[in-house]
Amino acid sequence: MKLRHVLISLASAGTVAAGVGLASTAEAATPAVSFTRVYYNSPGADNRSVTSLNQEFFRLTNNTTAAINLNKWTVRDKANHVYTFPSFSLPAKASVIVHTGKGTNNKPAWHRYWGSGNYIWNNTGDAATLKNAQAKTIDTCSWGSKGEHTYC
Repeated sequence: MKLRHVLISLASAGTVAAGVGLASTAEAATPAVSFTRVYYNSPGADNRSVTSLNQEFFRLTNNTTAAINLNKWTVRDKANHVYTFPSFSLPAKASVIVHTGKGTNNKPAWHRYWGSGNYIWNNTGDAATLKNAQAKTIDTCSWGSKGEHTYC
């Protein structure tokens, strides 16, 4: 028993010395950029008006202390509707909201527009996936059929 205990202790010490396992669970689980809200069921009738379409949106937040360039990052739903960020830098600890409909980017500040004439997010349940420019999944957010929005 003593030999086993010594070997386990040595293995644990090696892991700590190598810097493995030092991050807390919360730190390891939080991506650099994450979904913080998806409003998938705009209020009122789904009449495809610009107002109604723009009340459907997702919000991304930069969780780091440095700006992150989102150029060519994508957000997609389960049906593979894809929004691709143009050259855009998200400041540290800041958020950006991307509306489904049409509008002028950055009016108001930190708002972007998908430019779609149709709703993207399914009210009966869907998922949003954020991928970086190398197509690596950074974050996902999913929801069911209850409510109108979700905090991710």
